[in-house]
Amino acid sequence: MEKTLSTKLLNEFNDLLGLRFECPHDLMISVESATREAGERSLRAAPERNRELYALINSRLGLNKQRVKAFIDLAAKQRHFLNYRDKSTLSALFDHTRHEAFAAWCEAKGIDNSLREAFKPITNDETVEGLHDLLNSGYVNRSDARECALEEKKSLIQRTLFGGFVFRAFEDGVMHKIFNEDARQEYHANFFDHLRTHHYQQLHRECALIYQDVDIDAYAELAEQELSDLILTGIRDSYDRLANHCYFALRLRAAPGGEDIQWRLFSDIVLYAEKHREIALSKGYFRPNIIRETTKNYIGSALSSEAARFDLVNEGFFFKDCFILSHAAEQGTTDQPYDILLLFEKNERDERVIPCPACRSHKVGGNSYPTVGVRSWECQNLICPERSAYGRGNRYSLASIIKQEAIASAEDQIPQEIRRRWRNDVLFDVSNDEVMDMLVRQFSLHKDRIVVMGHEKGEPNSYLGREVAYEPFGVWEADKGIRGRFFDSAFFKRFALERPQPVIFPVPTEQRLESGIRLVNGHCESGLNTLAPESIDGAVTSPPYFNAREYSQWPNIYCYLYDMYNAARAVFNALKPGSLFIYNIFDYFDNENIVAFSAMGKKRMILGAYIIHLFEKAGFKIAGNVIWFKGDIEGKRNFNGGNTSPYYQLPFNCWEHCLVFRKPGREAKLPSVQILKQRPVFKMVRGKNTHGHTAPFPPEIPQLLLETLPKGAIAVDPYAGSMTTACAAAQRGMGAIMFELDRNYFELGLKNVREATAATDDLFSNS
Repeated sequence: MEKTLSTKLLNEFNDLLGLRFECPHDLMISVESATREAGERSLRAAPERNRELYALINSRLGLNKQRVKAFIDLAAKQRHFLNYRDKSTLSALFDHTRHEAFAAWCEAKGIDNSLREAFKPITNDETVEGLHDLLNSGYVNRSDARECALEEKKSLIQRTLFGGFVFRAFEDGVMHKIFNEDARQEYHANFFDHLRTHHYQQLHRECALIYQDVDIDAYAELAEQELSDLILTGIRDSYDRLANHCYFALRLRAAPGGEDIQWRLFSDIVLYAEKHREIALSKGYFRPNIIRETTKNYIGSALSSEAARFDLVNEGFFFKDCFILSHAAEQGTTDQPYDILLLFEKNERDERVIPCPACRSHKVGGNSYPTVGVRSWECQNLICPERSAYGRGNRYSLASIIKQEAIASAEDQIPQEIRRRWRNDVLFDVSNDEVMDMLVRQFSLHKDRIVVMGHEKGEPNSYLGREVAYEPFGVWEADKGIRGRFFDSAFFKRFALERPQPVIFPVPTEQRLESGIRLVNGHCESGLNTLAPESIDGAVTSPPYFNAREYSQWPNIYCYLYDMYNAARAVFNALKPGSLFIYNIFDYFDNENIVAFSAMGKKRMILGAYIIHLFEKAGFKIAGNVIWFKGDIEGKRNFNGGNTSPYYQLPFNCWEHCLVFRKPGREAKLPSVQILKQRPVFKMVRGKNTHGHTAPFPPEIPQLLLETLPKGAIAVDPYAGSMTTACAAAQRGMGAIMFELDRNYFELGLKNVREATAATDDLFSNS
């Protein structure tokens, strides 16, 4: 009886690897169906099939991993630094034992002969030996490794490798056409081109980037409400127009003396962009009942569940970054104005199936969302070549496919000088062309169509392989009242609520020092409510950031904002008319815990935008924002995995808000600088916190307020921490009232104030 093609391949697989694998029935059915349709004429030549099998095993089991790492380390010593794309290419060359291709790659990279001799991929015999070692132990150091009996592990490993071998045994494209009807009609070897052709509605790139350049001064004739309505209408329309998993950028240019308008618009834009779509979401990760009860238990009678409509979830863009573009020529503290450049990403839920990038099968499943709005799939094709060592299907999403295309695209690699220029999110002396160039390079791909609004360039043109369409800004008809309707929606009825009764706790521990400093170990809102109305000259603080520290934990963002709002109301009541409140806060990363409780809900927080809205609701007027520029900082915020491609280049977040609020009633002297360059407090020495507080701000922050006040004035800090504000006030002959709830920090602050009062050194010269 003549053997079938599937049987021949199974025998070949066992003979080459010294196995006795008996293919399970379900896998053999898939293999027989595919091989019968492919036909023997489509088989690769035997030597090539063998090479593909060994390469598959090397790749799936990571058998060349240490050798590749050794080469990378050696290359680094000779100043050859490889990015993600280089490392992927290198791994494939090792796994396939391609000496000639490796030599050509080295020549193209400028790597000399001494390094080329380090190309020592694993031999075929070593591959087989490595496989048998694994089958005997069942151990694979992978996150998808299943806990099961050794025999089951052996079966999973062998069936994964045999299925992948069958797929790779045929010429390129053969299996793609078997598993994908669209590929049979029009085949593209590049999967991204396949999606462009056959999944156009999901991967159209007709509007892959929108950049709106808004000159606030050009709209001076509009009332603030009208200008906000115009911009928010443009955001809503841009969301609908923009392709999925693409970026929206908006630049707010400085208006002379218009810092208040600039930051009020910032708040409107960020909140609206993220929250403007009100949707009844039924996905399992959204737990409205839990969120409602959690919030209700914390806030109490101030919250109306009927008005708050917890059955609705607010969606929109994802806030990604805010660049500060200073007009100053040189980096440093400056009184020069700055522009704000906002970046948002569109991740809209899409349940339409995307075929597997590896085998192109539509036989996919799973219900995973690695990020809110990003649907991922798991390939269920048993002969997909990208199944893991333990048989898990290839996991992918459209968003990840776009990023992988960017990595693989030679045309889209970003020059080092561009990446270095935009390494931080505070920049000085940036030209219009630089902004445009960065956005195009880092947030679009060649062949894309991008839209630029607010630049007078006339007809569409080509830039870096993209088609650029220029449109006027603000030619659309504003949706009158769109801002008012948004801020009157159910979302804001979940936290922008007045506490029914003032918080008054028992008399706390208190220390009054001769220098006019009063330190209170107690709840700030309670203490503030005991102060005489309009008795304080100014306020400055750095509040606890939502769930950022062990001492600052709230059930969700609604509860946090409720407390921040009511504390702000208490400060407002205590301040004299015209007084300033400088509020230092950072838009860091965390989970708001109002949509998903898992890691998928973690995102860039929009604390600054929330605070501006709440403070204005409490009665304050935003007067500006002093940018606390911390300089080059350590961290991995812009860690791009060695990629030099679009969508991976996000900057170090090296600045924080010092929002300047004013209580109406009279004019006020404002801080003298627009950007304050000041290093954070150096507190960690050999892994030990020598300061005592985990998040102290430097004395230059309270100095922003104190320099606007006369000698003898009284300042308040509702979240005093280690009492930096009191220390600064004492050295300037001013009074201060400090509130700190944590007993340990209160004692630390008391010690610091006594030392600062006794010191002869200027606090600001040593920070």
